[in-house]
Amino acid sequence: MWKVLFTLCAFVTLVISRPQGPDERPEPYEYQYEVKDPEQNLFFDKNEIGDATGKVTGQYSVLLPDGRLMTVAYSVEGESGFVPKISFQENANPFSG
Repeated sequence: MWKVLFTLCAFVTLVISRPQGPDERPEPYEYQYEVKDPEQNLFFDKNEIGDATGKVTGQYSVLLPDGRLMTVAYSVEGESGFVPKISFQENANPFSG
């Protein structure tokens, strides 16, 4: 009888003390950065915003060796996955301004 009671108490203790799952609500956030080095002809930047519903939007740009600026604007909403829109700007000069 004591073995059964001990086993039952141990089981209940394990179930009650199991780790709880994380809160599933997304936290809003925003970040950005930019790297400019005209001497090395190096430029890239990024910005991204995530809201309380879980939607994420952002874009990043990279100066390519041929002088074009490639920009990728993207969004992620629900189960859609990463949805990019890629554009190129000819003869870009991201170092001005």
